[in-house]
Amino acid sequence: MKTYTKYFMLAAALSAPAWLHAQNAKFDSLKAVISQHPEDVAAHTEFIRRPPEDSALISQQYAQWMKQFPNVAAVYYGYGAFFAHRESPAAQPYLEKAIALDPKLGPAYVELSLDVERRGDFNKASEYLGKAVAADPGNVDYLSSYAYSFQKTNPAKYIALSEELLKKFPESQRAAQSLYWRAYRAKNDKEQLAIYERLRKDYPVAKFAWSGYAMSDYVDILLDTNPDEALKLATALNKESSEDFGEKLAYVNQIRTINALIKANKGDEAEAVLSKMKIRRYGRPYELYTLLKAKAVAGRSPLQSYDTLLKYYASTPSRRVKESLYAYGKQNGKDAAKVEKELRDYLVAAAKPAAFNFEAYLTPGKVTMQDYKGKVVLLTFWFPGCGPCRGEFPHFENVLQHFRQSPVSYVGVNIVSEQDDYVIPFVKGSGYSFRPLKDEESARTNLPVRGAPSNFLIDQEGRIIFSGFMIGNREEEEMLQDMIELLLNKRA
Repeated sequence: MKTYTKYFMLAAALSAPAWLHAQNAKFDSLKAVISQHPEDVAAHTEFIRRPPEDSALISQQYAQWMKQFPNVAAVYYGYGAFFAHRESPAAQPYLEKAIALDPKLGPAYVELSLDVERRGDFNKASEYLGKAVAADPGNVDYLSSYAYSFQKTNPAKYIALSEELLKKFPESQRAAQSLYWRAYRAKNDKEQLAIYERLRKDYPVAKFAWSGYAMSDYVDILLDTNPDEALKLATALNKESSEDFGEKLAYVNQIRTINALIKANKGDEAEAVLSKMKIRRYGRPYELYTLLKAKAVAGRSPLQSYDTLLKYYASTPSRRVKESLYAYGKQNGKDAAKVEKELRDYLVAAAKPAAFNFEAYLTPGKVTMQDYKGKVVLLTFWFPGCGPCRGEFPHFENVLQHFRQSPVSYVGVNIVSEQDDYVIPFVKGSGYSFRPLKDEESARTNLPVRGAPSNFLIDQEGRIIFSGFMIGNREEEEMLQDMIELLLNKRA
């Protein structure tokens, strides 16, 4: 039993029922543990989990311990992790001191990896994770993070390390997770389906939660291309894990029924089944649902089919929907140019003007929306400690390479001023092409930021046309590319 656990048990027995009293008792117990056993990394990890208002207390205690135990790596790790968990650049020197004293201190390498990633040094981040793996080869979390760190910078190494993880830790949830993310970010449908088949064979849904997520996606893809195989798969999955796949099996049967009714020219009956379905308004299932709604009414009203898909495409551009939209447009005497104009008219009718007045990081003075008149603007609100933001940037870069010679601007607004010291190093280190600006709520109008990332696409007239989207895989990159192309050089 860990030393600090004994103190927790004692504190639990003696403390009052009040939450605050219990927390203070736990704090005092951990302080006693560390004072006697300063090398206890787990105790330090627990000790620093205090609310922000206790920051001064934590700092005072670590100042004392660093004087008392100047050669104990765990003490410096604890203080560095305290700052790292608050995403503060102050973490770096303490973590570096920790690994200088103990080169085998895996947790310190992990925290340093995150710190330098917030600075845009992705190669160094991978290097630190590699040292964590070397320090503790049996830690599957370290190997998983190390493999994933190469996902954007060195895909071949990413796959090789992922395969190493599958071989070394075949029973781990991380193994199934690794394959799931490889499928999600696959380069093409063939590669994605091959990974799904591998998950199906080697990682049963009853045992691996990540396989469950993957198999749900797999069924959705098969419904588009091979409904009979989708039924076969959903039936098998329901037998293996009825709690998770009973609803999916019912959904597959509904879609097959709708397809059969449409094929038999019974559009009204298909509409009736569709009207009773409850579909979440995002993702591939809702896209298929919308396409089927359009098919169901096409026999009596191709214009209604066109309108249905135009409204969907205006909120979530999709290559599959686009193809059907243009086909229904043609049935209604509308060529591609006419469809695009009606799309823009529909979008502009609901658009609001974008306005902001932010300070820049790399140049003096203010930057306003007027500076981007005549340009399409991809605007993202982010902060250096935001993992999803850092994960999204490479996808933005992939899309924007198609528009290097076009009037498209890319702007990133940091919403956490406490992380200002990370921003310039991140931009310079990463090589990403966005212009970094400083956020002030009073300096933006009609740009509701509900966390990070918050993304907006603004047309050449300064109107917010698209918002609320995230880009994380190949299909979403295609969506953003289509969104930009729709707005480029097209003054509505």
